[in-house]
Amino acid sequence: MKLFFRLTLISIIFNGLSFLPTQELQAQDPRFTQYYNSPLRLNPAMTGVFEGTWRVGANFRSQWGSVMNQPYTTVGLNADLKMQVFKADYIGVSFSAMTDVSGQGSYNVTDISLGVSYMKKLSGGGRTYRPAVTSYLVAGAQLGVGQRSVKWLELTYSTQYVTQGNYYNQNSFSGEDPGSMRMTKLYPDLGAGLLWYGVMGRRKSVYAGLGLYHLNRPEISLFSRTGAGADVERLYMRVTAHAGGEILVGGRGSAVSLLPGFVGMFQGPSMELNMGLGVKYQGAKYDDFALKFSVWTRLANKLIAEIDADALMLIVGIDWQSFNFGVSYDINLSSLTAVSNGQGAIEFSIIYIHDVEKSRQQGCPAF
Repeated sequence: MKLFFRLTLISIIFNGLSFLPTQELQAQDPRFTQYYNSPLRLNPAMTGVFEGTWRVGANFRSQWGSVMNQPYTTVGLNADLKMQVFKADYIGVSFSAMTDVSGQGSYNVTDISLGVSYMKKLSGGGRTYRPAVTSYLVAGAQLGVGQRSVKWLELTYSTQYVTQGNYYNQNSFSGEDPGSMRMTKLYPDLGAGLLWYGVMGRRKSVYAGLGLYHLNRPEISLFSRTGAGADVERLYMRVTAHAGGEILVGGRGSAVSLLPGFVGMFQGPSMELNMGLGVKYQGAKYDDFALKFSVWTRLANKLIAEIDADALMLIVGIDWQSFNFGVSYDINLSSLTAVSNGQGAIEFSIIYIHDVEKSRQQGCPAF
């Protein structure tokens, strides 16, 4: 038990995800800075929310390479498609996968999920003297399987530390019980979400959503448990609230718009608040190209109750024809700055959207 606590504590500190230990040890999720370039990990109801018929994307994140010999690495893949039903509604289906490797013991979190969504049109498309507002309510759900594993033989412990030589002797007894250690743990996972959005015209939109992950609070223990009073490690349910939109600056022919956004993540006793503002440049004569630059800040409560600044996030994006490219960098602002020198995480993303004819576009918000 004490070994798993140390592993999880280190993982939380260096991932920027924190919790307070209780009698039941709890863990948290890896996450990406480019939230909307990994939409299925933000809200299951984001399935199908794009202009096109199908979409595929990939994310790569590397963190804490400046303070660790083995940086934390996260890779994500996602794909979704949608089909029109009835007159103006849509059904979406999705696939997502993520793997995260962290620390000396190669502590690995991998999950694979299948999702479905229903997009119900609430308004828009009719003739009216008022500006048309196309709005949708989207409900989504995910069913998946997760896996946790660790390479125990790669770990060292304080009981193996040799003071005189300043090294760890892995051949000496660690004090841990190898018979109770599992190499891997599989578990089912459930998620659901709601999203509402409205499109008021060219580059004018607003949205708000709520995502729920780990509804079944799966057990993730890497130790064999015996007895009715044995401790367990479970995932807290993660609640994600997000909102934002696009605001066109200037007249109808303006090339500049603003992209305000908010993402709040709540998982057990910990919370993470993310706020940002982006600027999008898209010339009227170049509707297949757009340049975006965003600045976000992240506040988190870490291992204490107080909310404090965690990182400043700089994000650059390029939309070119059917591709969206993104690169971001997290500047560390927390107390770890003393050892990280402000260096946090670098992240890359790419999305391909298979377009449909403009006459068949349903109207979707910009992220």
